[in-house]
This record gives sequence, C-alpha cells and structure tokens, in this order.
Amino acid sequence: MDTSYSGIEMKESRDLSLMIPSVLEQLITIHASDAIYIMKADEQDQFTYLYVNNAALRSMNLERDDVLGKSILQVMGESSGRKIHDYYMEAKASKKNLRYRDVISDEFGVRTFETGITPIFNEETKENYMVAVARDVTREQKERDRLQTLEQRYRSIIEENLDAIVTLSKDGMMETANEAAEEIFDCEASALKGKHVLDLFPGEAISKVKQALNRSSKGTPTAVSLIQVETFKKRPVILQAKFVPIKLEGTVHGVYLIARDATNEIETDEKINYLHFHDKLTGLPNRQALKIRLAELTVKQKDDSHAILCLDLDNFKALNEALGYTTGDELLVKVSERLEGYSSLSNNLFRLTADEFIMIMENTSKEKIEKLASGVIRLFADPFIVRGQEYFISASIGISLFPQDGQDDDSLVNHAGHALQMAKRKGRSLFQFYNVEMNKSSSRKMMIENHLRRAIEFDELSLVYQPQVNLKNGEINSVEALLRWNNRKFGHVSPGEFIPVAEESGQILPIGSWVIDQACHQLFKWTNQGIRNTRIAINISPKQFAQENFDEIIMKSLEKYNVTPDLLEIEITESAMGNMSETLSMLKKLKEIGVKISVDDFGTGYSSLNYLRQFPIDILKIDQSFVKELRSEQKDAAITKTIIHLAHSLGLEVVAEGVEEQFQVRFLQKAHCQKGQGYFFSKPLPSGEMEKKLLSIG
Repeated sequence: MDTSYSGIEMKESRDLSLMIPSVLEQLITIHASDAIYIMKADEQDQFTYLYVNNAALRSMNLERDDVLGKSILQVMGESSGRKIHDYYMEAKASKKNLRYRDVISDEFGVRTFETGITPIFNEETKENYMVAVARDVTREQKERDRLQTLEQRYRSIIEENLDAIVTLSKDGMMETANEAAEEIFDCEASALKGKHVLDLFPGEAISKVKQALNRSSKGTPTAVSLIQVETFKKRPVILQAKFVPIKLEGTVHGVYLIARDATNEIETDEKINYLHFHDKLTGLPNRQALKIRLAELTVKQKDDSHAILCLDLDNFKALNEALGYTTGDELLVKVSERLEGYSSLSNNLFRLTADEFIMIMENTSKEKIEKLASGVIRLFADPFIVRGQEYFISASIGISLFPQDGQDDDSLVNHAGHALQMAKRKGRSLFQFYNVEMNKSSSRKMMIENHLRRAIEFDELSLVYQPQVNLKNGEINSVEALLRWNNRKFGHVSPGEFIPVAEESGQILPIGSWVIDQACHQLFKWTNQGIRNTRIAINISPKQFAQENFDEIIMKSLEKYNVTPDLLEIEITESAMGNMSETLSMLKKLKEIGVKISVDDFGTGYSSLNYLRQFPIDILKIDQSFVKELRSEQKDAAITKTIIHLAHSLGLEVVAEGVEEQFQVRFLQKAHCQKGQGYFFSKPLPSGEMEKKLLSIG
C-alpha cells in the first residue's frame, strides 16, 4: 500500500456497498443532511457517479436512476459540469483533499455550498475514486459577508474620513493613523506609531489632553477645543480634538483621537460674518444688514426724518433672459459700482433682491430726497459696457419716509416698494413718493388675485370676438378671441388689470388652457352652424408658450372637438421668443400640428428681423401704437409701410390692429395691408352676435 499521500486506500473489494454496514448506509443515504457523492474516475478522466445519498439527489432535483452510472458532464451539462469536473481533476492530480465553494441559483433561491473532495486510490486495482461531501453553508456565508461588509464600512469610515483619526492604546500609545492624520501632522503613519499621543501637543496643552485621554479611557468621550500644535515640519496648526473610547462588549480597549484642522476657522468666522451681511455678487450690504441699519435708525434716531429709496431696474428680467444670466450678473455688478460711486450713497446702499436696491437717506428733507432721486436716475443715462458691448437700461425709484410712512423696517421697505410699482406704471425711469392710496391699490390687487383663482370654477370668464376685415372686399374669415371677466364682487374687470395679475401669480396657465379649449369649442359649434372657414386667433402668454407640453395642450383641444388645425391661430408676442432654439423647436411642433402662427404687437421688440428669417410664421400683426399715429407721425407711417413690405416679401399675411379712422383704412389699403382690426369695423362681440354677423356675411 502506498502511504505517500493522505488519501484513503481501498483493498477489500471492488463492491463498495459491502464496505458499508447496513445501518451506516441508511444513516448516510437517508438521514444525512450533507450531500454525499462517490465517483469513479476512468482512464479518460471521466468521473462516473457510483453512489449519491438522498440529500445529493434533492440538491440536484433528480432521481437516482438519472445519476448513477453517468458522468458529471452527462448529469450537470457542459456549462455547469465542466467547473465541477475541473475540481475533481485537480484533486485527482494532487492526490490531496480539496475544498471549494460555489453559488447555485435554483427554485429554492440563491444558495452557497461548500464541497470537500477526497481522492481514493486502490493500489491493487489501480482505480481512482472520489468521495465528495457538499454542505449548504448559505447562512454561514451570509454571516461572513455581513461581517466583511461591516469591516469594510468600518475601514471606510477610518480611511476615507476627512478628519485625522489616530488609534491609541488605553495608555495613549499611537498604533495606527489614517491618511488625513498624515496630512495634518505632516508625516507618515509609521512616524506616529509607537509614540505617545502627548508628544503631539505642546506643554501648555498637556494637562487638557491628559484629562481628555483619562476620561475617554474610562468610557467618556471628551472634546478639547482649539489646541495649537506643531507638525513634524514645524508648521503651526490649530486643532479641534476629540478623544473617543473604543468599546468592545462594553469594555474599553483603546481610544480614538479624532482631530480636525481648524486653523482657517478663525479667519473663516470673519468671512462668514461678512458674507452673512453682504451680497455675494456685488459685495453690497444685503437684506440682513438693511434690517439692522433700519432698526438703528428707527430706534436710536427716532426723532429724525429718514428716507428709504427702493430702486429697481426697468425690464431687467426680459433683458436677463435674453442675454443670459452670466451677462446679467456682470451688468448688475456694473450697476452697483456706479451707484456705490455716487457720493451720497457711499455708506447707505443695499442690494435687496436680484435687480432691486435700497438707499437710505438720514436726517433729510423732501428737497434733498428729490435731488438725490433725480441724480440717481440720471446715472443710467450713460450705457453700461459689459464684454465690450453697450447696454442702455433705466431705473425707477419708490420712496417712503420715516416716521410718517412707517415705524419699522418692514413697513418702510414695503411702502417704498408700493411707490416703486406706481412709478413703473406711470412710465418708468421716474421716482414716486408713497401715499396711503397705494395701499388700497395693493389691497385690490390681492383681492383680484384671490377671486381670479376661482373664476373658471364660478363660470365668470368668457370670450368675445373682434373681426379681422379683408381691406379689399370687406370679407371676414378670421377673428381674434379676447378674454373677459365678469366677477361676482367687482363686476366687469378690465383685462389690463387682471391679465398682469394672472401672469404674476401663475394663474395664466390654467386660464390660458381654458381659452384654448373654449376657442376650439366655438370653432366646433360654428362649423356645425355652417360657418366653416373662419379662423379664431388666441393670444398666448410667454409663460404658456414656455411650457414643454404646450403643443400637446393645443392638440388635445383640437382632437376633443374634431377641429381642423388651420382654423386655430396662435398669437405670440416678441417677448415670448427670448430663447431662439427653444422657440424654434416649439414653433416647429405647432406647425406640424397644422395651426397658424402669428406675431402680435410686431415692431415693439428688439429682435424682429432676426426671428422672421428663422421662425415658421404665417401672419404679422402691426401694433396699434403705429396705426394710431399714422396721421400725425411720419416715422410711424414709414415704419408701418416697411413692416407691410417686409411681410409681403417673406410671404406673410399682415393684420393691422387698432384701426379706428377712415384715414387709417385708406392708408393701409394703399400700402396693400391685407386685413384690419379695430373699432372702425366692429367692437369685440359676444359669440352669439359674432355668429349672426358671420352668417349674414356668408
């Protein structure tokens, strides 16, 4: 017998079953929970199953006849069996026990098995056998994985931490250090190992550190604030340090020193304080600083007269969106510098919001206030140069006075804001003093907003229609839908009052969708009444047009009422076309639907010619401001003719708005303008009256 290796020898018989007593065979075959396999290896290195117990059959989900006498590759298949076959080959070649783990996915889930293979060599018959015992170690593997994950997390906390973490023995000897510790102390971790932690700290801090170390060694975490130490490179560092006990099953086995470099925090505190009270973009004092300043004035100088001037840039939002926010920010910096350079504002200028600034005048008079406000407005007469480009902007100012307009910072700023809005409504580039009537106006605006929120629900909205008349033959094949609101409290509210409120509050989106739906419904009814070729134009706000699904909203209403798309006209203003690529994308979607597209108030924007070349537009509407002055202003007449000629050269239809006189009609006819719209032809009519008019013409 060859005893040169640790395998089991077989001499007694080729019949293996005779070697296993009956009771032991039953125990292994029936009751053993481990899967047991006995294999015979032939000369071609194929391993044939001679014996498998019940546990093995269950693990393979096979019957005994499916296994015995067959090779591993026959039973397991090439893909699964090849890997197991290779393990058996390795055990046979080495003549040593082999152990491996594999993961099996079946109807019982994902399980991990550990298999031990023992080679058996019969010296007399020169035959090789293999005994394999496979055990389900899924639970053990999961626990091992869990512990490994916990260890990795623990190591990650230590190694990836931005704070220095040094492991200490209970008596303070340093054992390990993370990378952050190496950076803070300017040394390798090996330079710290074996040294006492007190070696890191100067003499004056030793007592504090000792006390903290002792407390943590007894189980109490202890912090030591702002200790100045010297690194290995003699660099002074201020540390925030914590000593934290390392506990295992309630017993302290060591201490963590957790240290953070707080050197910059002393300087940072001052920076934070500065940033808290100053605007990040312009460096001007901000709202917080303003509150403190006003509190000082209204309390410490309450017997004096002071003025709060609220300045806002006119149309800055549109300019900002058109130019981009980076250029807008640079422009704001230029504005703040110019304001700050004005001698009277050197110490009393604050930035409140994006383009809103507050100026304070102390111990002043109305005459001085007016002089300052006029001077500030004149500051904007010269252009601002940003990236080599000139920009002309204007500003409006609202003024409140202490103590008559308010006794605290909130009321003074709010009242100055009300005055500012009044200045903007009066024409911009103006200043306006606050008066009590402005509060009433603000109160009405809030009530308008609240009532407007339920206008659709209470069926208070309606559409009226103003015809667009063919200037050659008087025919009407298009009308403009105009929104009206008859409120239960206020009665008929002017669109000039409620539309801006809807825009500001965001209610223009549901109201706009309602208008689209109503216009399509009206087209459906007119078609059924025999009015088949009359187009309805609806005004679309910039906020509506900016919706990503605006084309879907249009399509939904058209399909709902089975309306031919080219009977619906979408009117957009030049201000809605700020982003060229997004505008072009949406217009293409609308054209694919088949609706008509018109530009309302043409000539009032600043990019007209640019977008006419690129956008798929069908109709231009000449703004009524040009039509109104046709008789008295030669420039407006020239501009109107130019617009009509330009539109014709581009193949566009032209509609003139605000036609009220015979002279205007004749002028537009001579200029070959296709259509006119205005009170000369008809006021806006309710749907019933418009139907009668269209039917009578038809």
